[in-house]
Amino acid sequence: MLVNLEINRKNLKKNLEKIRSINKNLICVIKDNAYGLGIENIFPILLENSCNYFAVAYIEEAVKIHEILKNLKKEKKLGILENKKIKIMTLNYIEPKNLKYAIGNDIELTIFNFSQLSDYLKILDKSFENTALKIHIKVNSGMNRLGFNESEILELIEVIKKYEKNHKNNKLEIISIFSHVSNAENQIETEKQVKKYENILKIFDENNMKYQYKHLQASPLLFKYREKYNYDFARVGMALYGMEPLSYDVGLLDVITVKSQIINIRSVKKNDKISYGSKGIVNRDSKIGIMSVGYAHGFQKQIENSEEAYVLVNGKKAKIVGEICMDMIFVDLTDIENVKVNDEVVIVGSQKNIENEIAEKITLRQVAKWAGTIQDDVLTKFSVIKKQ
Repeated sequence: MLVNLEINRKNLKKNLEKIRSINKNLICVIKDNAYGLGIENIFPILLENSCNYFAVAYIEEAVKIHEILKNLKKEKKLGILENKKIKIMTLNYIEPKNLKYAIGNDIELTIFNFSQLSDYLKILDKSFENTALKIHIKVNSGMNRLGFNESEILELIEVIKKYEKNHKNNKLEIISIFSHVSNAENQIETEKQVKKYENILKIFDENNMKYQYKHLQASPLLFKYREKYNYDFARVGMALYGMEPLSYDVGLLDVITVKSQIINIRSVKKNDKISYGSKGIVNRDSKIGIMSVGYAHGFQKQIENSEEAYVLVNGKKAKIVGEICMDMIFVDLTDIENVKVNDEVVIVGSQKNIENEIAEKITLRQVAKWAGTIQDDVLTKFSVIKKQ
């Protein structure tokens, strides 16, 4: 394949070690197919490094994890986790029809509104006896996306008390109460959210609600305030994959490299046009390389609007010129010597300069800046690329 995404297992492990130096109790977020990198690629690496608690978005991802576990057990590759329980929580909405699978396979579901809870309880009343659904209660501390408001907590407690584990109905077991901070770098807003979260926890505690864990940290909060908001767990996704969670670098290592190759080289005259439309007018006689990557592979079309965007060829910066096509882009090779068809091109990652052995690097943060978006968006867009 002419576009490849490579995963650096050692760097992922080092990022994991850095995260654990702040909070050793982790829920590893591998939602949305491990941010596009493939659960089948990332999950085994995390298992090898003693991770046993995972967060996914949808039930289908939990099914995929169970399939991987079955194969690993069959091949006797579970290693030190052979006798350790693997826990899975879902973060998004799970359709009621999937409750049977969730209960039968010990998957923990996030509950975030009364409508969802009511739908689940109807099924539990109708179809399950002496079986508890394990739930994480999401509370809204200020992000206003998912979660129960503080004003709804007493009503929620009243409903749950009729169904909690060890009650005669024995339908619900609360694993955790958790929330999500919307802007960790805004200290005032973060402290407001933390206070609201702790006020909600206090209501649960004062009403003798039994739950096992509290967790608020995601990657930004963890690195901004370190141990201050550890609680019981940190839910970590982006930092695992080498995406810097704050506006400044915290020293995470790159986990992915995206590569392509030059498939054609053309000599064009000053004022010639390249690619679609009229954007790509060269202002000098130029050597233009065509690469086999485009927006169909996740290389976002908005990048063509950046004057700074480039790729690496022979360890040198080759500026992107003209409009980005579905599966090709154009780069200026005029000032780069000894370039040939089939030469490797780095889109994200490092490449050594063949003249001085000094490595140039393109980070996900840079690509996100060029595209006018965020790192997560860039990474997940690369999901169609073959992983190596």
